[in-house]
Amino acid sequence: MRVVFFWFQFLKVELRKQNCRRFIDSDNAVAAALLAKKGYTTREAREVRREFLRMFMKLRTRLDQGRLALIMSVADLYFKPDRAQDEEILRELIDHYPEEGEAIMELMPAWKRWGYEEGIEKGKEEGQVEIIRKLLLHGFSPEAVSKAVELPLDEIKKLM
Repeated sequence: MRVVFFWFQFLKVELRKQNCRRFIDSDNAVAAALLAKKGYTTREAREVRREFLRMFMKLRTRLDQGRLALIMSVADLYFKPDRAQDEEILRELIDHYPEEGEAIMELMPAWKRWGYEEGIEKGKEEGQVEIIRKLLLHGFSPEAVSKAVELPLDEIKKLM
């Protein structure tokens, strides 16, 4: 009987211990995607997010849409997207790079999700208004509609 042992050695890279400045200055797509896992303080988080988006804009000239979407998705797993902050950063970037701002927004999963959720909420509201109007047109009393859709009577009367 013969026993064979294998010995593997791996290089360990501790992303959290790496200084983010080293990666911000890189034009490496993986560095951009993993920037959120680098060592930075809570106070530096906004700057890191802005620099990630700036790096992302540079990568757009070299990578196809699929790779860009993958990088943005990986980064969104690690960044904690803050809608107000991201919108503010995007406005800053649009001021500096007006031709690139819309392209960034198209690839941002968190922003797409927010837009989707807003669209669903708006659609629900519009659908509810349409249902209320139809019920009123079919002879239901405003009081009955108010009770059925759980809205105050004065809101129902506004739709009449």
